[in-house]
Amino acid sequence: MNVSYWIDECFFGERAEDRKEQFRAIGKKVYAFFIDKAIEKGFQDREGQWEMSCEIVDGIKMKKHVLVEAGVGIGKSFAYIVPMLYYNQAYRTSVLIATSTIALQEQLTHDIETIMDMLNLNEEVIIAKGQNHFLCKQRADECFTKDFLEKDERHREIYGVINKFGYEKADWDVNIPDAIWSKINVNQYNPRYCREKCSYSNSCHYYDLRQRMLKTHGIIVCNQDLLAINMLKKKQYRNQLMNEEIGLIVIDETHNLESRVRASVTTCISMQGLYSSMNGASKAVDTFDNEFPKQVEQANKLIRDVFKSLHTQMAEQDKTAQLNGQDIDRYYVKNIDDKFDQLQDVLKDILGKASLAFGSYVGDRSYKDYDDEIEALEDEVAFLESVNLRNRSNDIFWLERINGQKDINGIRLFRCPKRVDRITNEILFSDKELPIVLTSATITSGKNSDFEENYSYFINNNGLPLERVLICEPKDSPFLYEEHAMIYYTEHMPHPSHNRKQFIEKGVKEILKLLQISYGKALILFTAKTDMQEVYQKLNEENLPFDILMQKGNTKQAETLEKFRKNTNSVLLGTGSFWEGINIEGVSLSHVIIFKLPFPVKEPIIDYKYSQCKDGLMEVSVPEMVIKLKQGIGRLIRSESDKGIVSIIDSRVGDNSKAPYKDIIWDSLPIKRRTSDMEVLREFYNSIVAERVCIKRS
Repeated sequence: MNVSYWIDECFFGERAEDRKEQFRAIGKKVYAFFIDKAIEKGFQDREGQWEMSCEIVDGIKMKKHVLVEAGVGIGKSFAYIVPMLYYNQAYRTSVLIATSTIALQEQLTHDIETIMDMLNLNEEVIIAKGQNHFLCKQRADECFTKDFLEKDERHREIYGVINKFGYEKADWDVNIPDAIWSKINVNQYNPRYCREKCSYSNSCHYYDLRQRMLKTHGIIVCNQDLLAINMLKKKQYRNQLMNEEIGLIVIDETHNLESRVRASVTTCISMQGLYSSMNGASKAVDTFDNEFPKQVEQANKLIRDVFKSLHTQMAEQDKTAQLNGQDIDRYYVKNIDDKFDQLQDVLKDILGKASLAFGSYVGDRSYKDYDDEIEALEDEVAFLESVNLRNRSNDIFWLERINGQKDINGIRLFRCPKRVDRITNEILFSDKELPIVLTSATITSGKNSDFEENYSYFINNNGLPLERVLICEPKDSPFLYEEHAMIYYTEHMPHPSHNRKQFIEKGVKEILKLLQISYGKALILFTAKTDMQEVYQKLNEENLPFDILMQKGNTKQAETLEKFRKNTNSVLLGTGSFWEGINIEGVSLSHVIIFKLPFPVKEPIIDYKYSQCKDGLMEVSVPEMVIKLKQGIGRLIRSESDKGIVSIIDSRVGDNSKAPYKDIIWDSLPIKRRTSDMEVLREFYNSIVAERVCIKRS
């Protein structure tokens, strides 16, 4: 038997014929589950769901990746969990599900346990959260000293609660301030140190979690960031975070995959980081070098000068953005002056002296291992060198403000590879024995007659090897959009960017009319915080008969959403994560208002994508916008009984618009009924939506 024939015949030591028979059996069980067992248990027969599940079985059988868009309400989690469990049962190898948020991880765990009960299975299920969510008992002991406990009654309350029960911050009702939590959570997990030095290792939940992740043959539910980090480690032949024998991966909310992989290969430098690395490595140098302190002083000054220059550039870009009503997440690095070269040279000299001095200890100095400090400075010098060569670099550079800090201490200079698609291909799709299921409600960005074309933007951005991908026809939502929903669009609004001031003024007047139709009950989505804040202020000046709420920071997000949910007639203004991070069923969210089409703001990564195609607008900006618009509109109908309306204030979708992407937008949206007549919208709302609830009128 030749080698190629043997490879074709075997899969983990399995003959091809045996594999076919095994998957024939799995396919029958999967089909029977949805046609018989699920219906017996009260679940609905959804054709798109069991079709998707059977396609996943076919893809895994052929050792192919499966790409499938599943509309809201299909029940995509059941569609992939059922074949995943049967696969796990047949092959006894661990399987992994990666998704976007902790809330989704917990929901998936509940779904897995529900299905296992139906199938009489009892596999291990592990939620793999990040280390910062968990308590470190040793750090807690170091934090809660006698003096610290006596200082404040709240400290004693927190200490009393965390000592009684629980492992992670979500376990306790007591409010633990971030400043305290950052001192008592797990922040630098080291299995060897924990095993040998920590007296709590036998009772540490996080230590146990990490060990189970390595050994389990069950199901691991993690976020996409952890998946990307783990697969990078695998590619680099480093110790992985999870079982090395994972046989199947599912990536849910896969429209976020590119950004998650990009984040895993992105590095940054800060002013404080440079100070720390340089001063740490400097301690290895002999203090008898009289010139060395002068070099350190010079480096300190140059570090500050460099970040002052970056701060000036960001302030200038802020002014321009404010005039255009835009938010900036990523700033351009427009000017690299001589001080960057000078800083690189002096830090390189300090690094050289520290490296030569390392290990040569004389006099009364006690021995210390400076290897980590020297390695950190080495990385910083390499980063600066790449910045100075950025025009010839394979990397993209940009600036960000961390936690909204406006001073130079909040500045971060970032770097990531240009070809993230190649990295994604290498770490996820190059293993021919590892099938991956990729699914989301929003993957496609068009409605061509050839459905495979509609996936092209996602495929290109993530480096999917077409010869190894089973591309499935999108599964339309079973919800009755034609009966339950309508889109209103404007024809008369000024251009939102070219005439921003007039657009804001007329947009607010339009919103006021629309809110009267639904009597609140509306989520208004914005593409910029500046627009959101301005509209929020103007709406509050109107003394409307319902509460106007606005998205706050991440720590207050759940609280704001709960207020919106409970106060049925309220209005919520949001941006950013609110386009896809809200799931509110019922009358509280009966109206979604899109203030502007969510085109991506021009920034270094988008610029690079533009440079790689002929028509940046149609090949980059429009697909990005369509996917996000679908996510936003998807907030409206979250259950079979939900009914409501969508209003798009931006007239670039209107009948009179000459925008070349107008038809692509309408063809892509699940709601087909539309009107530009507000009275038609009012009549629809009153007859279809308002019948569900007694609406209080002023």
